[in-house]
Amino acid sequence: MIRAKAEDMLEHWVTTVLSGGGFKAQVAAVSRKAAVEYHHALRAARDALLAELAEFRPETFAGTPIEEMDRRTRYLFQAYPFRSLLRRIDFVPVVSPGDERKRREWLHWTDSVRQAAYIERFHKAFPVLPPEPDWVVTTPFHAPADESRAPAEAGGNPWSQDGTDKAGKPAPEPDPVHPESPIAFLIVKSMLLTGFDAPREQALYLDRPIRDAELLQAVARVNRPMRGKEIGYVVDYYGVFEHLTEALADYKAADVADTMRSMSVEVEALEPAAEKVRRYLRDHAGVIDADLVDFAAVRSAALAFDDETVRQDFDQVLHEFLATLERVLPHERGLDYVGEARRWGLLQKRIRTLHRDAAGGAFTMRRYGRKVRALVAEHLEGPEIDQVIAPVSLASPLFDERVRAMPAREAAAEMGHALRFHLEERVKREDPEKYVRLSQRLEEILREMPGRFEDQIQEFGPLFEQVRREAEEDPRLAGLTRLEQVVYRLLDRDAVENPDIDTSKVADLRDAARAVCETAARTMGKESYQGQDQDITLLAGEIETALLDHGMLPGGSGWDPFSALAQGLAAHANANQESFRARLRGE
Repeated sequence: MIRAKAEDMLEHWVTTVLSGGGFKAQVAAVSRKAAVEYHHALRAARDALLAELAEFRPETFAGTPIEEMDRRTRYLFQAYPFRSLLRRIDFVPVVSPGDERKRREWLHWTDSVRQAAYIERFHKAFPVLPPEPDWVVTTPFHAPADESRAPAEAGGNPWSQDGTDKAGKPAPEPDPVHPESPIAFLIVKSMLLTGFDAPREQALYLDRPIRDAELLQAVARVNRPMRGKEIGYVVDYYGVFEHLTEALADYKAADVADTMRSMSVEVEALEPAAEKVRRYLRDHAGVIDADLVDFAAVRSAALAFDDETVRQDFDQVLHEFLATLERVLPHERGLDYVGEARRWGLLQKRIRTLHRDAAGGAFTMRRYGRKVRALVAEHLEGPEIDQVIAPVSLASPLFDERVRAMPAREAAAEMGHALRFHLEERVKREDPEKYVRLSQRLEEILREMPGRFEDQIQEFGPLFEQVRREAEEDPRLAGLTRLEQVVYRLLDRDAVENPDIDTSKVADLRDAARAVCETAARTMGKESYQGQDQDITLLAGEIETALLDHGMLPGGSGWDPFSALAQGLAAHANANQESFRARLRGE
């Protein structure tokens, strides 16, 4: 039974917790014996998963929506990017000593010094690991350790009553946990259930009786706030939640209201949240979800969101739905809504890139949870999507081609918003007088020619020619490719003008832009790069190093702004993978 529960715990942790932000878990076992057995069972479940992943080929499922996969395939598909980490993690019992200490059993799990070291490692974030070859991933990470298990005739149980004291001074027990293993699970009986503050813990697996105040304190382990953790999970294998009402009886209703909800409540909240989005689209854009399977309908629907308040309200109702979906996934019922999440996300991307609302005019999925991002990201990126979402920059050589393929109304809107964004982002800063003159002409065209989209396009032509000619004449961009020019402008905007980043020692910002492009192209050109969260984080680290090498440094407020700059550049590169890979090919 412990083996079956351990397999279930590992699947829940990988698909819900690890993929949702890289947090950790705790197991509350019925006894100290069971805690030790869970250690072995979780290791065995992990090893069996890795063996299965060694034969798994995710590319054979390319193009298959994850919601259409069977449960086991989904599990393998979600676990595959984490193989390097799964190989290294460990599941560590922390239990109090008992009579078995006389038989020199479990010394590594009851020694207070080692326990403190394990707990300290539990508090640390998982490392960002580079992708590894298959032969490395399938190599055991843990060296064999003598855990003083009982002889075969005793049944091989780690808590066997057989055993005798050894004569003489005992040798120190080897540590069965690899010194470089991240601690993913702490397994306890009673220790660490109360008074243990571990913000990095997001899941608690209960497999022991527990009541009253101890129950309330135990489940509170997963609710310690931490950036990126919006929810905690308690999975009850023993049936203790029937006592939760008793445990809460001594507290004021206002203090405990909504502190814990059944997953079934979250699942039931999905349909109302989805219906709210559907109703908003019908009322404000005149579209139904079925219309959004057509890319032309997506572009047309986006035109109904000229009012900034309407855009913000749509963002809000969509965010409420996606936040609920994030809490529910990977529940089977939640997968039924992934298709709508993709279509609504595509519409949101079109709306936001048309109006250039986000910094840099790009679209960001930062408000999406990690699990939702993983399911919708592929649908929002790629060459086919680029046919719907025209390039942000009017300096792009593809801009004219994409605009010409649009109906007149959409083309006029795209040109007008692209021109307004360029004027506000660049001309306003570099030449305020010219900005006022060109902006006034733009607004005149829109005001004097409402609904005359062909005429608007005609009048936009001279303005486009002027701003493009001036962009090409910018001496700061001399010698840079189109790709490098975009990165240069990002650095100029987000680093040079950022008081929290020191660029005083940068000899030439063009060299830094080239280095970022080269680093991104080289990193994303590897076959192992899949564009997953951990890949983007690794890319951001490489870009950080490249910027440091070219004299850019964190300012007085610390590393956060500098890291945010690298993350933004990595996100930009990831969203334009084909362009950077083309650079690597010399194109």
